[in-house]
Amino acid sequence: MSTTSPNTTSTTPVDFDPALNLARQSVYRFISLALADPRTGVWRRLVQEDIQKLVREAAAILRDEPAAVASELGMGERLLLELDSSIALERLPASVEQLNELFEKTFGLLASCACPPCETEYIDAKLTFQRSHALADVSGFYNAFGLKLAAQHPERQDHITLELEFMAFLIGMERQAALAAVPEKEQWEICHDAQKRFLGEHLIGWTPAFCHLLARECPDGFYAAVAEFLAAWIPAERALLGVAAPCGNAEPSAIERPDECAGCDLAH
Repeated sequence: MSTTSPNTTSTTPVDFDPALNLARQSVYRFISLALADPRTGVWRRLVQEDIQKLVREAAAILRDEPAAVASELGMGERLLLELDSSIALERLPASVEQLNELFEKTFGLLASCACPPCETEYIDAKLTFQRSHALADVSGFYNAFGLKLAAQHPERQDHITLELEFMAFLIGMERQAALAAVPEKEQWEICHDAQKRFLGEHLIGWTPAFCHLLARECPDGFYAAVAEFLAAWIPAERALLGVAAPCGNAEPSAIERPDECAGCDLAH
């Protein structure tokens, strides 16, 4: 993937809808925040009135968007009408301490065996090449857009929060290119194509399974509501980007992770 200097055009790309793309970006960022380690300070952001208002309005815009209705649902995906952030916001713990306790109970101090939040955990541990390739491909997407994991970031490259935040980043770049004084059509196309590819090659294959397991692990709680919100968002985003439903049903491997990822940056 190249980010060479783009050609320019005098008009905004005809397929670009600023309000819809801002709504998409807001949903991705909200879910990424909601699933992040509370020790990074996300609780203080989640309780901010402007952030809560933004995600509620974003979800409402998307629920009313005909193009966001998926023609078919994959296993574990939910209907567009269930894209409602209100339930998650109502269940948000009242303090950072309570959220941290819930996070540790749900995901564990290092990793959760019941609902692992990393993509490659849903690839059979026997398929070492596929796991290594998937992790390298995720890193390749990040590197292509000049992104590196922050030195203090505790998560792996394939962690759900990073994959969701990467999609939000791409949408932001697309918005910037489309709304520039002289719109940058080639840059817009690069960012739009990257969203479609990353969604289809990485997010849709394992996220519905993760959502199902997370909701089962944390029934009627904050993370269950976030999981249901994400499970409704994935098919809506597939519909908007023209990505087909995934085949089959992913599940986390019960086999201990092999040594092929021992050299990866698992913690910083």
